[in-house]
Order: sequence, then C-alpha cells, then structure tokens
Amino acid sequence: MRLRFPAVLSIKSRSSVVGQIWSNKTAKESDHFGGIKFRSSVERNVGAPGLKYQYTELERVNKLCPKKAVVGIKRKVYPDAYSFDMRFDMNVKNSKGERTWGYFTPLSIGDEFFEQSVHFVGVAMAPESSVVYRRQNYSTVMNVSYAISFSNPVHFNFDGRHSSTNSTSTFKIRAEGVYDSGSGSLCMIGCRDLASNLQGSKQNESLDCEILINAQFPALHAKKKANVEGTIESTRKKSDLLHFERLEFSAIAMSTTDAVESVWRMDLEITMVLISNTLLCIFVCLQLFYVKKHPDVLPSISLLMLVILTLGSMIPLVLNFEALFLSNRTRQNVLSGGGGWLEVNEVIVRVVTMVAFLLQVRLLQLTWSSRTGEGNSKGIWTAEKKALYVLLPLYLLGGLIAWFVLRWDNYSELTDFSNGSVVLDENHSLLGDLRSYAGLLLDGFLLPQILLNIFFRSKDKILSHAFYLGVTAVRLLPHAYDLYRANSYSAYNNASYFYANPHGDYFSTAWDVIILCGGSILAVLVYVQQRLGGRCILPRSYRDFDLYEKVPVSTGE
Repeated sequence: MRLRFPAVLSIKSRSSVVGQIWSNKTAKESDHFGGIKFRSSVERNVGAPGLKYQYTELERVNKLCPKKAVVGIKRKVYPDAYSFDMRFDMNVKNSKGERTWGYFTPLSIGDEFFEQSVHFVGVAMAPESSVVYRRQNYSTVMNVSYAISFSNPVHFNFDGRHSSTNSTSTFKIRAEGVYDSGSGSLCMIGCRDLASNLQGSKQNESLDCEILINAQFPALHAKKKANVEGTIESTRKKSDLLHFERLEFSAIAMSTTDAVESVWRMDLEITMVLISNTLLCIFVCLQLFYVKKHPDVLPSISLLMLVILTLGSMIPLVLNFEALFLSNRTRQNVLSGGGGWLEVNEVIVRVVTMVAFLLQVRLLQLTWSSRTGEGNSKGIWTAEKKALYVLLPLYLLGGLIAWFVLRWDNYSELTDFSNGSVVLDENHSLLGDLRSYAGLLLDGFLLPQILLNIFFRSKDKILSHAFYLGVTAVRLLPHAYDLYRANSYSAYNNASYFYANPHGDYFSTAWDVIILCGGSILAVLVYVQQRLGGRCILPRSYRDFDLYEKVPVSTGE
C-alpha cells in the first residue's frame, strides 16, 4: 500500500489523501488481484505541512461575474470573509417549486484554509469582531473555495437521468471564485463529478465544470433580517445533455454577532428557569406556613388543583430523570463552548424542581389528611365532586378545540415554506400535543379552586396571597418572555430552548396574550372570592340558589 499527501489542492483535485493498494503476488497465483486506487472523499485539511490551495478558475469567474459597484453615501456592512457567516445550510428549489436541503461549506479563504482561519474570529470576542477584524494587506475581494452538497431527488433531473423512481442521492459540487465583502456578493465556478454511466458524458470526461454559482449575503445589523439568496445554473446550452435547469437557494446566515446573541440568550433562559423554580419553592413554602398557622382552611383547598400542580412538577422530572445521573449524553450545544457548565446548570434545575415537587406533595398530603379526619362533614367532598363533574367535560372540550387550533397553526407554518423562507420542520406527535395541553391546564391551575369555592359557598381566606399570585406569576412569566423573544431574537436563535419551550405549552403571539389575560383573570377571581365569598362572582339570582337533600321524616302516632 502506498499513501500520498498532495501539497496542493485545486478544484479538480481536492483529495487530501490519495493512495494505491496492489498485490505483490504473480498473476498466476490465486490470491493475486489488480491494483486498486483510492482517495479521500472528505474535502478538509488533514494537517499536512505546507498544504495550499491553487485557484485555477479565477479568469473565468472574472469574465462571468463583473464586480458590483457600491452605491450610496452610507455603505452597508456585509459579513467578513473570515467569519462564520460564510458557512450555512440552504433550501434549494427548482422551477417547479420542488425543494431539498443542502450545505455551503468553505474550504479555503484566500491563502488559508477555512478551518484554520475561523479560529481568528472566535465567538468569545466582541460582537462586532466579524466586522472590524482585518488582516494585513486585507482586500474586500477575496478568493474562496467551497464544498457544496445537497440531497438530489430524482425529480430534479440534475444528473442527466430521467427516472420516475423516488430514490434520492447526495449531490456534491466543488466550487471556487471570489467573495466581495464590500457588496456581499459571492460568485463561483462549480464542478461536479460525472458518473461513468451518465448519459452524454465522454469516456475521458470526469468533471462538468460548466456551472455558475451566485450568492448575495444580507447586510449586517439590518432592521429586517434577510436571507442569503442565490442560484446554481448550468452555462451549457439547453440542447446539451449535461445541461440542467436553474436552481434557486436561500439560507439564514448566522453572523458572529448572532452567535454571541444566541449564547447570551441561552444563559439568560437557564437563569430564568432557576429563578422560576426557586420562586415556586418559596411560594409553596409560604402556603405551608399559612396552613400551619390556619389549619382550619386545609379541607377547603382544592385537591384537584394540588394534583395538577404536583403533576406539573413531576412530569419534567420523569421525562428528564437521567439528567441527575448520566453525565455522558449527546447534546446539541451549538456555539456554547462550555457543555460541562451547561450540564451542571441542568442538574441544578432538576434538583430545584425536585424540591418544589416534594413541597407540593407535602401540601397535598396535609390537605388529604384534613379531609379524611374524623368530624369532617361530607359537604366539601360533595362540592369537590361537583367541581370535577364540571371540569371533566370542560377539559375534554377545551382539549379538542386546542388540538384543532394547534393543528391549524402547524399547517399554516408549513405552508409558509412555499414563500422561500426557512422553516424548522417539527414532528407534532399526539404525545407532544398532549404535553402542550397539559401545560395549558397547568397555566389555569386556579380554576378548580374557583369552582370549589362556588359549590362549597366558601367565605374563608383559603390560599395565601403569596401562593396564588406568586404561582400565577411563575406560570405566566414564560408567555410574557415568549412575546419579548419573538420580537427580539432571530428565528435561527430559537433552535434550542431552555425556558418557555414551545414543545411543553402553547406559545405564539395569540396564545401568549390569551393565557396572560386568562391567568390574570383567574387570580383576580380568587382574590374577590376570598374577600366577598365564593359565589360573589355569580349573577345575583344564582347566589342563593342551593339544592337541599331530602331526609327521612318519622311520623309519631
């Protein structure tokens, strides 16, 4: 076996390792085999000293792509060639509107390879580092090379075949050209490998380098976030069998500023989770102190309300119980740079959630014991059953309505894909919908207590103000933050959630407003009931309405 590490890479030879395997036996021996050549398929720098990239298509690029003039007194600032902006995923579309996904990965920027050059512009630097950073003898026009790949459905007819099958393959293009950071334009010549059985290809022809690639990067710090827009087209005549239809692509460009913003947002959300769970523990403790001082109010606390709150803390613990014990887990820590610290924060969150769960279990146990003790009337149990009879059909009907609304919202989001915008495709399963609806019930945890106060004609101060107002604030704060997040962060910065996770509740502008208003109204109703009586919120004609139980009457003779 012989291995060789080329000193120069180019658009026609990008293998960083090439070699050959052959048999040293004679052709007459049974174990003899012919020579086998191989090469690396991954286009990346393997660390060979002195490795360089040679640009061979720049003359053609200059002819096909004239330099754009910068117009206007105030010039816009575009991504730097040495920043993370240059690497992005793309959404590819043909003339029929059919789509697929692909990747733009830089191989070299100027005389340096991209994997080395990006270390000069780190996420830990100032947010403007990708803009102000300039190397010695820096020019706004830089030579660049790319590795482009995307899933190639057969209906794209991108490789000369006209098959009716539904199979897919990964299509790769080698490209090189120039990037102008003064105008944000990228122009390249591309080459694709031709299959040996490709119709129209010659026997001595292995590459099709008649491909033109254009891309326009959006300006940084724009008021309205724009996408990278571009085209991939063949410069061959339409009669040529190697000609393919023009493809359009769009992508969200993530700059260094956006990366820093994303890390800051994740840190903020982890802190908010810790604060919310800590406050929940404090509010439940205050209610425990309150019932210890006023034990007579314990039987009047809604068991259903306490069960909902307890399950709300238990379910996250059950779903993420491995976080307390498993340290080697696969996580998508994009640009965080400190996965260990992130896992420590997650464990702290689980521990605080466990404490809140145990405190709620204790409050539930005290309420249940007060109900089952001797000397208590059956009136409170009757009122609890009446509240349950009202809530069960209400929850079922609300679940059906919420499910249809959520499905309609998901359908609307998927239809936005036809507009060319990049949309994250989430798998909305039945389990995910049930989990979201459970979060909605948890937001309205005071409803069982309100109904119990009505049926039991309660006139006592059952819940402490700190408990029902504080827990309500903890439940509503994620929706207020979601409204802020939707207007303050880019869509791609919402790829990971630590707080106000849409998969655990209903989060959208409409739902946030509805839940904020609804939760506030429930808290106000509890406050009014505890001051004026359980039935004070009913119309006057229903306040004195009651059902009397028939009792046997004995007649004396």
